[in-house]
Amino acid sequence: MSREVIKLGRSSENTLVVSYPKISSKHCQIRKVGEGEFIVEDLGSTNGTFVNGRRIKQTKIKPDDELKLADMVMDAKLVLSLFDLKSDAEKIDYAGLAKQTAIKADFLNLKKVYEKYVSDKKMLMMGSSLTSTGLRAGLSMIPYVGTALGIVATGMTGTVQAKMYELDEKFKMEYICPVCFRFLGNEPFDNLNKRGTCIYCKSNWKKDF
Repeated sequence: MSREVIKLGRSSENTLVVSYPKISSKHCQIRKVGEGEFIVEDLGSTNGTFVNGRRIKQTKIKPDDELKLADMVMDAKLVLSLFDLKSDAEKIDYAGLAKQTAIKADFLNLKKVYEKYVSDKKMLMMGSSLTSTGLRAGLSMIPYVGTALGIVATGMTGTVQAKMYELDEKFKMEYICPVCFRFLGNEPFDNLNKRGTCIYCKSNWKKDF
């Protein structure tokens, strides 16, 4: 759905409903005037519309500007994203939009968490294998080192196991559902991405709103 105007305020008649007592029923509106160009206009609000700390009647606004309705700071980038949001919803709750956007971002970040875990685990196992092979080859050249070889190998195994345990524990704390915070197991991120929902709380991680 393509929008040309977004109206903000407490009233359910607005495109973006902001439930905050200091914000007027029909507080302000933002118009898209070109590709990446937007104009915000105050609609006679009681407590004012501010862009980068300056109270305005009408001015240009960019995603990285600070937008404030009364004394409530809005996420300008999030608000302006509504112009490209693929949703049939005519009325959108700002708090709900912000929450779902954060959930989606946290979910997509799980890709990095999973990839780093797999990479670190491979490096740990590969490093252990190479070190162990090198030590065994070197010690095998020295007579009467059978016992020493066993002690060294045991010590190495214990170190690797300890590091692997730490890696797994960290993974369990980070690879979690951004809604119910349950560990998602060792299921590859690509599988989670295809399913798009948590098997525990059934939350949809990928929807826009």
